[in-house]
Amino acid sequence: MSLPMPRRQRGAVTLIGALFLIVVVIALLGIVQRMAASDISDTGLHNDGIEALFLAEAGLERAAWRYAGGTACAGLAGDTDSIGRGDFLVISSGMVGTLCQVRVEGRVTSTSVDNTARRSLEAGFSKSGFSGWAVGDISGGMANLYGWDGSSWTQQGPFPGVPDENLNSVHCGSATDCWAVGDASNGLANINHWDGTTWTNLSTAGLANKHLYSVHCVSADDCWAVGQKNGKAANINHWDGSNWTSIAAPALPGEDLNSIYCMASNDCWAVGNGKKAANINHWDGSNWSNISTPGVPDQDLNSVYCNTSDDCWAVGDRNGKAANINHWDGSSWSNTNAPGVPGKKDLNSVYCVASNDCWAVGIKSGSENINHWDGSSWNRAGPYGGVANEDLNAVYMVSSTEGFAAGKNGVLAGWDGSSWNDLPSPTGASVHSVSVIAGGGGGGGAQLVRWTEVIQ
Repeated sequence: MSLPMPRRQRGAVTLIGALFLIVVVIALLGIVQRMAASDISDTGLHNDGIEALFLAEAGLERAAWRYAGGTACAGLAGDTDSIGRGDFLVISSGMVGTLCQVRVEGRVTSTSVDNTARRSLEAGFSKSGFSGWAVGDISGGMANLYGWDGSSWTQQGPFPGVPDENLNSVHCGSATDCWAVGDASNGLANINHWDGTTWTNLSTAGLANKHLYSVHCVSADDCWAVGQKNGKAANINHWDGSNWTSIAAPALPGEDLNSIYCMASNDCWAVGNGKKAANINHWDGSNWSNISTPGVPDQDLNSVYCNTSDDCWAVGDRNGKAANINHWDGSSWSNTNAPGVPGKKDLNSVYCVASNDCWAVGIKSGSENINHWDGSSWNRAGPYGGVANEDLNAVYMVSSTEGFAAGKNGVLAGWDGSSWNDLPSPTGASVHSVSVIAGGGGGGGAQLVRWTEVIQ
């Protein structure tokens, strides 16, 4: 028989139980409070991390701005600035191939130094804003490619894979689609492409191992390149958007072709060295044919340009004591009498803005040899004291108020609508060709090629 628990003892047990519950409740409240504080801390640190990422992005933006403004890539490292509750630091910078590789860290400090939020970004910048290119002879042991950013010419590269050979012609369909051709290298034709970021060699074993002198595109998937004769055959090659292929043209003389220009996919002209007759040829969309030109002198032709299908010009080596300038009117080619143009000098290049606004340049005659067609007659322009007295190899007109000429010893000149003047040149080597896109300038820039967050 169990005896009843004394009342006083029962009261003590109840008190102990109540105290135990209180302790448990207090402990639980502490745990909840710590969990809440931890959640708040984690949330705050997460938010700080996001802010640090934004600061790193701000650092990249400033690095791009400074790089575009002319700061050398290596000079970007060490730049720092405070923004709001944090700051950024450009940890490192340096050239990797053709890219300026930059790493930036963004930092936001919380109440505890141990909780400083850090985020790092790494990016590659390329110079952007190139609206044109010029090419020429090698110097310093590498191919020379000069980019125009709307205000100046600067030497770019070296570009891995581009042969260290002379480049003879460049043509840009857009700021991100240019072709440059030149002297053959290592048993292959020398063809290179610009995609807006870098130059890549696209030479192929299917083409003749011969020098290429001219390239021109109708569109991104319709380009032509011509050059040094291949044995007894003309050297003509075509790009279809995927591949370069050699085009058989048995009707053409087996002579060098120096220039090609296309008005449309079924209307191209190619001119070259003559042998008992001027070498002028036409593509009709299906075949290349040699055009009989009894009215054109038996002299080498160096350049051809068309305003329309019935308005083309071709210039070349002098004809005795007369300049060699010829015109296509849609029916026939004829030699144009041009007593106002130096007669004992070769003309190397012709380019037009309109039917009454064309330019032709060539070998110097006392001073620079620059000539203009006003719709009625050809006459020598200048002399321009601002242009070096050198042979000129190329002229390229963007508009009636913007043009470029290039020549021997690195001459690069610009037309502003009223006068030709030298532009600062990055080279002393001869420049052979220029191509600039209308409206593509803008003072340069830096293009973000790729970026990634660096997980530490």
